[in-house]
Amino acid sequence: MNSLSTGTRTPTARKLQLAALLRHLREREGITQRDAGGAVWPRSSAGSVQNKIARLESGDTGIEAEDLHKLLAVYGVVDGELADLARELQADTSQRGRWSGFRSIYSEQYRRYIDLEEDALLIRHVATEQVPELLQCRSYMEAEFAAVREGSPALAPPAIEARFARQEQVLFRDEPPQVHAVLSESCLRRVQGNKAVMREQLEHLISLSKKRPNIQLQVVPFAPRPLRTTAIQETGILERFALLRLAAPTLPGLEPGHLDFAFTRTGNELSRSDDVRHYETLWRRATTAALPVTESRLFLREVLYSFG
Repeated sequence: MNSLSTGTRTPTARKLQLAALLRHLREREGITQRDAGGAVWPRSSAGSVQNKIARLESGDTGIEAEDLHKLLAVYGVVDGELADLARELQADTSQRGRWSGFRSIYSEQYRRYIDLEEDALLIRHVATEQVPELLQCRSYMEAEFAAVREGSPALAPPAIEARFARQEQVLFRDEPPQVHAVLSESCLRRVQGNKAVMREQLEHLISLSKKRPNIQLQVVPFAPRPLRTTAIQETGILERFALLRLAAPTLPGLEPGHLDFAFTRTGNELSRSDDVRHYETLWRRATTAALPVTESRLFLREVLYSFG
């Protein structure tokens, strides 16, 4: 059984799995990026081939089938399951024809995130001023896009339907991912639309937390609990980010593992960060600062009641 049994659906995830596999094979053989690239593209400069291998191993670029065959030979992998897996992953990384429907409204960078979101085993959010898109109810979305509708009436309905489509394919599919969100209290009190909208959104969060065992919500209140004061001061809670975890390629000779990716948000755009370790640290601090899940659910009810 090859790694495609891990459930990857999208070309983006398969490209990143291929990247991880090729990095593993190179490091296993003790070959430098420059030497590997030089063997495949002997007419290119040393700096150019090293950069190409580096981008290939980060998933930022793909590789042609012929070049992949040469690279696998450099790594001593010509036949067998590893070679078959690499070729299968390489052959199924085209995005052609995928960006129609709800995906078409998103930027290229955002589309990459959506692909990884769809394939993730674990999705983690730290949210400050706004409830994460996967956890929003319809009236909350409509309130957010109200200003957009005034300037561009045709944009808001597709954008709302796109979010619902994402929720359907991520949260409500068979074998959904684990979703863990740490919400600042400001997420819950910053009014979108009016009080009725906020009541509906808070009821939606409570319902998800109670009825969906794969969804875990924690709240960081404005007033710190005594044992959490230091943690709150160190959380970096004001920085919005998401961590997505995918399955790594798993075959005989490869240890089971996962691939983690960090994304930060500025306005309506998402940017992938290379410093995943930094955001893992911020995540640990945020979860330490937050109320436990059961207390967080009670806190959500307190905020709900405050809206009348």
